[in-house]
Amino acid sequence: MMINLLKSQYQLVKETRAVVFLYLESEVQQDLLAAVDAFNGKSIADMMVHVANTYMAWAGNFALAMQRSYYRESDCTTMAQLRVIFEDIDLIMDQFITSFAECPDTAVNGYKWADKYIETDAYRIFTHILTHEFHHKGQIMTMSRLLGHTPPDTDVMRF
Repeated sequence: MMINLLKSQYQLVKETRAVVFLYLESEVQQDLLAAVDAFNGKSIADMMVHVANTYMAWAGNFALAMQRSYYRESDCTTMAQLRVIFEDIDLIMDQFITSFAECPDTAVNGYKWADKYIETDAYRIFTHILTHEFHHKGQIMTMSRLLGHTPPDTDVMRF
């Protein structure tokens, strides 16, 4: 059953995100808002908000037509605030999985931006937002290293 596969896949993402959150809380907290020159002056918190907003954009606002506001970087300056927005994202993803897992090739079409018509399917959206998070998770680990920290293994398969 596809719903179990998608739920399991997203559970793995949440487990690796938990490792990231624990690391950020225990090792990087004081540098959460530090601008990293190599990343256009963005901070780790900024990157986390960007990841959350991508889930909101594709799963919430595009696929589920929620029309929700995006998270603002200025409102997410602590790990507690970041945890709250990702709890919200988890709820959106639960709804997305419930809505599309039985038939993940369901067409999802419409205007993503005012001038950009998108034709795709739910499974591509799901794949995109998960790989997007992992891409930026790697960047966050690099950012933390540039700030003088030693990141843990945050891969799905950790040994």
